[in-house]
Amino acid sequence: MRKLYGLVILLIVLSTLSHALAQGEIDPKKVHFYMYGAATCPHCKKMKEEIPKAFGADSLTYYELVNNDENSALFGEIYRLTGISGVPAIGIAYDGKLYAIIEGEFNVSATPEIIKEAQERNGMFLVTGGKVYLIPRNETEGAQTIAKLETLFIEHRSATGTTGTSPTTTSNTETTETTSTALPTTTGTNENKTCGPAFIGLLALLPLLMRRANH
Repeated sequence: MRKLYGLVILLIVLSTLSHALAQGEIDPKKVHFYMYGAATCPHCKKMKEEIPKAFGADSLTYYELVNNDENSALFGEIYRLTGISGVPAIGIAYDGKLYAIIEGEFNVSATPEIIKEAQERNGMFLVTGGKVYLIPRNETEGAQTIAKLETLFIEHRSATGTTGTSPTTTSNTETTETTSTALPTTTGTNENKTCGPAFIGLLALLPLLMRRANH
C-alpha cells in the first residue's frame, strides 16, 4: 500500500511539473509579427518570406511605407518614440502583447527565446542602432510607451490621436539598457540589414541570449 501511495504522489508531482513546463512554453499560434517596411527594401522582402515560413501564413501583418501617407505618418510616431528610422521595423507580439521591436533583419527562430526573456524581465525589448534596450512594464512611463507602441503596431492607428508628420526630432523615451554590446555587423552597402538611415546588421538579442544560456 505504501509503494502504491508513493507511486501516486510521484505521478502527481510529475504531472504538475509537466503542466508547469507546458505553461512555460511559447505557443507559436499566439505569436504574431507586425512589420513596417518598403517595397524597395530587400531586407523587408527577406523577412516577409522568413516569418511566414517559420510561423505560418497568417503570422505577419505588413504595413507598406512607399506611397502610403497613413503608414508613413504612423512610422513617424514610432521614430519619435524609439529612434527607429530604418526598415524593416518589426514588432513581435505574443497573445496580443508587444514584447519586442526590432530594427532590421533577425534570426526568426530566436523569437520564442526573445519573448520568454522579455516576459521574465517584465518588459519589452527595443533593438535599434546595434544595441538592445529594455522598456519596463512596471514603471509608469515605460508602460505608457509600450501602450503607445502597441497602438501603432497592433492596432495600426495613431497613438496621439493626431496625424503624424515626418520625423524631425530624436527619441526621448527612457529605457533601461540591457546590453551595450554592439550586435554583429556586415560590410558593404548591399549587405546592410536595414534600409534607410540605420545601417547596422542585427542578429537580434544574440549577446543577451548567449549570456542567459551560460547561466
